[in-house]
Parts: sequence; C-alpha cells; structure tokens
Amino acid sequence: MTDKNTEIRSKAKALLSLHSWSGIVLGMLLYAVIFTGTVAVVSDEIGEWSNSNHHINLMLSSDLDGTIKGLTEKTPAEYHEEISIYENHRQQLVYFFHTHRQNPSGDMDEYGIQYIVDPQGEVVLQQEGFSSELYAQDDSNALSRFLVAIHTELHIPPPWGLLLTGILGLAMLIAAVSGFMMHRHLFTDMFSIRKQRDGKALKRDSHTVAGTWSIPFAILLAFTGSFFSFATAFGLPAMAVVAFGGDQEAMMHTLVGEQQEKSEAPLASANINTMVADSAQRESIAPIFVVASHWGTESASLLTFFMPNEGGVGFEQLVYNGTNGEFEEYKPQVGTVPSAGSAIMSLIYPIHFGTFAGLISKIIWISLGVASCYVTVTGLQLYAYRNEKSETDWRWFSRFCVWGFYGLPLCSLSSAIGFFISGGLALNQSFWTPVSFVIAAGVITLVSLLIKNVNTLKNLLLAANGLFCLLLPLFRYVTSDVGWLQAAQNDMIAMLFIDLTMLFCGAWCVFGLYRAKASNEKHTAQEETLADQQEAMS
Repeated sequence: MTDKNTEIRSKAKALLSLHSWSGIVLGMLLYAVIFTGTVAVVSDEIGEWSNSNHHINLMLSSDLDGTIKGLTEKTPAEYHEEISIYENHRQQLVYFFHTHRQNPSGDMDEYGIQYIVDPQGEVVLQQEGFSSELYAQDDSNALSRFLVAIHTELHIPPPWGLLLTGILGLAMLIAAVSGFMMHRHLFTDMFSIRKQRDGKALKRDSHTVAGTWSIPFAILLAFTGSFFSFATAFGLPAMAVVAFGGDQEAMMHTLVGEQQEKSEAPLASANINTMVADSAQRESIAPIFVVASHWGTESASLLTFFMPNEGGVGFEQLVYNGTNGEFEEYKPQVGTVPSAGSAIMSLIYPIHFGTFAGLISKIIWISLGVASCYVTVTGLQLYAYRNEKSETDWRWFSRFCVWGFYGLPLCSLSSAIGFFISGGLALNQSFWTPVSFVIAAGVITLVSLLIKNVNTLKNLLLAANGLFCLLLPLFRYVTSDVGWLQAAQNDMIAMLFIDLTMLFCGAWCVFGLYRAKASNEKHTAQEETLADQQEAMS
C-alpha cells in the first residue's frame, strides 16, 4: 500500500513539474499570445472602431459590374487573371486586378494593380505591387492588422514567428492537459475558493478555479492555434516539395480546386451584380469578398465568400459560371469535392476566433481568453512567490512579471493612440502604429528598471492603463467627430462596443488602484497598531 501511495505521489509530482515548466519556460510569450489572441477575436470590430465606420454592404448597393468594366479598360491584360473585391473599413471598395508571381521572399503571391473606389464609384487611390505589400500599407487596417500580427507571429520574420507561436500553442496544450490530469476533484475545484486570514481569496485557489473552467477552451485554442502556425510555416511548403516537386502554384491550384488549363478566348461575361445579389439571397447576408477569375473569357467564373451565418459555423463559398451567370456549386474549403478535411478546415478558423455566432460568441471567447490570461499571470506569480521565499535572487522575476503583465496591454493601448494621432495629423498610420508600441515598450522598460518598489511600479502601470483606456474613446471621437448618438442611429454596434469596453477597463483599473490603496492603508494601520501594542507592553 505504501509503495502504491509513493507511486501515486511520484506521478502527481511529475505532472506538477510538467505543468509548471510548460508554463514557466515560455510563460511570458504564452501570455503575449493569449492576450493578443483575445484582442484578435474582435479584430474586425477594432477595424471599424478605429475608423469610426461600419460595413454598409457596398457589395450589394454598388455597381460592381460597371466599375469592373471601366477599370478593365485601363488595366493591362496581364492582370486580368483574377479580380478580387472587398469592402475596407473606410466604406470603400477595393478592386485588385492581379496575376500570380513569386514575391521577393520566394513565396507565391498576387501581383497587380489595386484600385480603391468610393461609394460614388470614383477611384481615390491606385497602387501596383504584391498583395502582401499592399495589405501592409493599408492605413484603414493598420491597428487591427498590427495587433493580429503580434498574435500570429509575434512580429518575428517568417517562418520563425509562426513556428514559435506553434510551439507556444503546444506548451499551452501541455499545461492544459497536465492541469486537467492533476485535478482529482475536478468539480470541487471548479467552485472552491478558500479565504486567507485577512479575508482575501487564496491566489492558488483562484488560479485553480479559473484554470479548471478554461481547460476545454485552452485545449481547443491550443490545438487550432498550433495547427494554423505549423500548417502555414511547415505543412504547406513541405506539401509543395513532396507532392508537387516544389511547384507552389500547382499545389495552390489543387488545394482550391481550380483547373490550371484555362481558355482565354474572349467571351462576354454575365452581370456580376446579379450573381452577387443571388448569392446574398441564398446566404441571407452580404459576401465578405468576391473573386472574379478570367473575366471576359470562356473560362470566366465568380466566387463569393461568406462568413458563418446565423445557425452555421463554417465558411461558405458559392461558385457561379461567369459566362451565363448560373449558380454551379457550394465549393468546399479545400479541393473539388466535399470531404472531412475540407469540413475541418472550414471549422478551425471560426472556432479559434469565435466568429460562429456573431458578437455573442466573440464576447464568450473574450471572457474565456481573459480567464486564460489570468491563469497564466497567477501561475507565474505563484512560482515567483514560492521562489522568493527561499531565494532573494528571484525577486527580479516578480518585477519581470509586472513589466510583462501590465506592460503589454499598455503598449497595445499606446499603439491605438499612435494610430489616432497619426491619422489626425495625416501621417502614415501603418508606420506610427507599431512605432508607438515600440516607444511605449522602451519607456515601460526604463521605468521598470528605475522604480525599485514592485508595488509602486505595478500601481503606476495600472494607472497608465486606466488613463489610456479612458482617453481612447475621446481620441476616437476627436479624430472622427462621430459620437455615440450618431453611432446608435447608424447601427454602429462595433464602435459602441469597443468604446464601452475601453471605459469598463478604465473603471476596472481605477477600482484596482482604489483596492490597492485601501489595502496599503489597512496594512499600515495594522503595523501602527502592532507598534503601539509593543510600545505599551514595553
């Protein structure tokens, strides 16, 4: 019996060690990925909020067919292979006439001419280049693009950034599974938070409760996130080498189910407005983007792409014959025929980012993301506290935790302020958004080194976070002149949601400062009482 108990304790100790080190070794990077992933859930809403705009379904209200005909006449024939159309965050339609070439990095990319067209059909900007370069220069998407890039690749050059986030996803998976296996009393752990002598919740129990509730969510996100990272950084290039002899274009044609041999014989295409309207009627929503392939030839086709609709989870792609306008098929996400792989691929993105039920599912995903951040923060704090008691040399770890936990949100808020200020001054927002993040990181690092008291540092960073949260709605209003009344009248839900979230976070920071002040005053009063008692006894 003793040997059995020893074996059980040994296994429990091994699980605890695995759980601890999987979180500690990459803990701060894991926190960065989880925090920015929580923000990335509402990246579309942030795009609309940062521009004080919302999608007005220009796909359905604009003359796409007439605009394409006019732009085709001024665009070189070599870029007529494909035309992609989508609505940006500034109530403009983007038309990209392109072919496919290898970019300077050696990857297959789209190259052509991009036209940005206002609701009146006038071209406001024309650019030529690779789609990856044009996307990186899009000021309307500068803030949300920057925050999402931190989550997906930590702004590390490819493929290393994707590989690192994939490894972080595996670390999160190990921590979640080992945490699940450690809890022999799972249902008790979900509700049990003991109190300390001073009435405060025991931090270890708070960590356990938050972790237990978020275990399924953590496993789900860790798996899907690792899949995204490794598939992009390693899976697709390996497939191109093994199955297609390194021909990336042939691989992509096979994956998307498109024939490589196309007839370029001229033939008038059907009206694109009619096909887009028909697809919208079938899905009951407007398409996110449209791709017209080989327009004006015998091989013309049209693809309309839809985000998950109410009651659905996966993406939908509808294909039309571009010559006669007839609906042909619901196209699988991958390949030419429905398959389990295609179904899984169509589900991974909505599940990872919580887009399957609109704003409601996103709010749930944000809440679970905040819980996962809390689990990471408290886990590292517990480790720091345990080592500080035995080794004073570990006090740097607590300072490091404060620098990361409070610094990353503050840097993210600073990037938003940089976005608004640079926009108001008509500067390059794609440049100043990341630069503002870097400047804030430098200032926070310097302050963290100069302020000796960790509690003072924590309160200062918390106050700065609260101040920036309260200022951001004001900056947005000053640079756009769009108030809440106008937003409510125009159904600008995303803008109102982010504004109110900022105010809530600001209020939460103020409340945190109030609690810290009250706790310090109580602690000081207790010390003074103890000193008076000792003086009286002497």
